[in-house]
Parts: sequence; C-alpha cells; structure tokens
Amino acid sequence: MTLSRPRIRERRQKELLGVLNEFAKPYVSGIRVRFNNHIAGASGQSDLERKIIYLSPRQRLKADSIGLGLTYAYRIGPKYRKMKLGRYEMYFLTLLHEIGHFKVKEKIPRSYLRLKKDILGNDLDHDRMIEISNIENKIKPLPGEKESSWKLRLADFMSWLATDETISHHMKVENWAIDEFERKRKLIAKLLSNQGL
Repeated sequence: MTLSRPRIRERRQKELLGVLNEFAKPYVSGIRVRFNNHIAGASGQSDLERKIIYLSPRQRLKADSIGLGLTYAYRIGPKYRKMKLGRYEMYFLTLLHEIGHFKVKEKIPRSYLRLKKDILGNDLDHDRMIEISNIENKIKPLPGEKESSWKLRLADFMSWLATDETISHHMKVENWAIDEFERKRKLIAKLLSNQGL
C-alpha cells in the first residue's frame, strides 16, 4: 500500500521529532522537544520551568536578523549568513538555540534592576505602558558614544523590561548555538542518515 503525501510527511515529522529528542537529551536532563504550529512568528520557544522546547514544523532560514518580541532585532554575524544548511539541519540549529537558553545563564546588570525600580517604582510586577522618552531620559548617551551604540543599550534594556531577556544575552545564546552546531554537524548528519532523513 502506497502512503499519501500527507501521511509520508507526518511519518517523517514523527521520525525527525524522535531524532531531535534523542539529540537534546544529553544537554538537559528530562528535556522534551515538541512540534507546535502556533508559535507566534518564531522558529522555536523554550519553557524553562517545564523543560519543553517547542519547534515550529516550518523552519525558515532568516539570515539577516532575529526579532526579539519587540520591534528590535539584531544582525546575525557573517558566519551564520554563510552557512549552507541541509533540509533538516535548520531544526537542529533552532533546537540548539533553544537549548542555549537552558545552558547560557543571563547576568542582568545591577543598573537594569535600579532603572526598573526607578521607572516603575515599587509596583515592579504591574504591567503598564512606559513612555520610551521616560526610558531615554534615564539612559543618556555617554560622552563620545555613537548614537547606534546608545540605541542598542536602550533596546537591550527595553527588551529585558518587556521580555525578561536582554538582546545581548540572546546574541550569546545564538553564538553558542552556532558554535555547537558546527561542532556537532557530523553527528547530526549521522543521526539523520540513520533515520533515513
């Protein structure tokens, strides 16, 4: 009996998910990888508390920039742009990025904590709109600092304020993932080949 295209795609997705789970286990004890069609505009998402990584079944290679849940994005280095990825390799690169959120611990600058208290007062858990001009008044350009550097510092703080993660930390996670992908690329190829993918 010949399988229809949707059934073949479904079977391959199940096999790929098995390989991704096998690959992730040595990195984080008890980790589970799941496909999720409803990740808003992202290739992957980490649930650090429940130890679940959600991957979009449709991975897109966007080599120009990565958005961070705000209007901010950062450019990915030339090394990433030059990578030629096979059909299933992008899943592993995204998976490694999400694993990176477990492995690479963020160090929040103390100045960010002070600024947050200064801007929000004692009501630190209260969600409310904050005027960008209010933040700009608190984070002034340093003497001789380029405007682009100042804007990156602003974006870094605002990203942390909105998403609990700085842009600079996200970049460290991405760099870790790229380096780890290159280190494990032969293993990834072997795992895919063994599964007939």
